[in-house]
Amino acid sequence: MKIFVVLSACVAVSLCAAIQEDDKSALAALRQLPALEHEEVHDDLGQYSLHYVTAEGTRVSERGRLIPTEDGGQVLITEGEVSYVGGDGKTYTTKYTAGLDGYKVEGDHLPKPVELVPAPAASS
Repeated sequence: MKIFVVLSACVAVSLCAAIQEDDKSALAALRQLPALEHEEVHDDLGQYSLHYVTAEGTRVSERGRLIPTEDGGQVLITEGEVSYVGGDGKTYTTKYTAGLDGYKVEGDHLPKPVELVPAPAASS
């Protein structure tokens, strides 16, 4: 009986390994394909907009636009979003901005910043 259980476990592990290798090779083949959608627009000032979708389902969109600064110059603000399907089958979406107030990123799958709680005042 023990030999049957051990043999069954070995067969199950080898079948799973073969399936995972097939998934990896299929994913590698998808990554070699050109983008299914690709749109990119630029202007003479350096502003841009782009959007593409890959064969494996990754979606990327980004926009760069100029905004005036207080000193009379201009700065390029970047806003974008990346979405992909993870190895667990879930869709992960990350949104980001970069500009005068720095780089900010958000997504449900990203760790949340820890909120500091003020320590109680020491009593004498």
